[in-house]
Amino acid sequence: MPKKFSTPLASPFYPEPPYHYKNSRVLLAMFNPSESSVKKMLPAPLSPSQMPLAALFFGEHPCKEIGTFKEAALIVQCLFDNQITGEEEVGAYFSHVYVDTDIALASGREIWGYARKNADISLTLKKNRVEASVVRNGHPLIKASCLLDEEGAWIDSGPNINFKVIPSASGESHDIAEVTAAYLTINVHDGRSGDVDIEIKSGPQDDFSAVKIDSIMLGQYFDCDFVVPPGKVVGKLKL
Repeated sequence: MPKKFSTPLASPFYPEPPYHYKNSRVLLAMFNPSESSVKKMLPAPLSPSQMPLAALFFGEHPCKEIGTFKEAALIVQCLFDNQITGEEEVGAYFSHVYVDTDIALASGREIWGYARKNADISLTLKKNRVEASVVRNGHPLIKASCLLDEEGAWIDSGPNINFKVIPSASGESHDIAEVTAAYLTINVHDGRSGDVDIEIKSGPQDDFSAVKIDSIMLGQYFDCDFVVPPGKVVGKLKL
């Protein structure tokens, strides 16, 4: 690992990207938020896509660079203005994110701006049923259960979009406030889908009150590989 990429400088906590996830297991529980809800779920400068679309994401990632970890998130499809290309693009905004190792938490937040928090995450597959949940500080937050009875196909929803926000040491402003995009490479080995049940609850430190479900779409379960590349700064935030 190159020295001085991350602190402590004499013994860096994590290496530089790209990160390689081999044989990841992923569950996507997809739903349509109400139009008023999705506007609240997408902070400026992001805006809703033509059809309100969101998903609960659960994954177990054997990562070559930082070890195996579990991850869960609320993802919202969005539109963003890419200041590099000058074009409007579709992306997947990571509104709430949870992981179960400290190295995954720190690297995700500090490199790309994934809003990761530590939580207990489960992802289990028994025959043709997959169940997943997140519990944080004893409070159940999100849960999905899916009966897999059909083939599933990966839906490309664009780059992962995050807000990288680093407060200044004085606490009076921000040293970094930017929109980042990570264009992942995904190789799917197997995909299955089926009806899914979803539960979303707020906790004392985890506010999901903006999420209002209009309709539940389907669940999709994949065995796949990911390459998470360095991110691109595609916009600035006004906080």
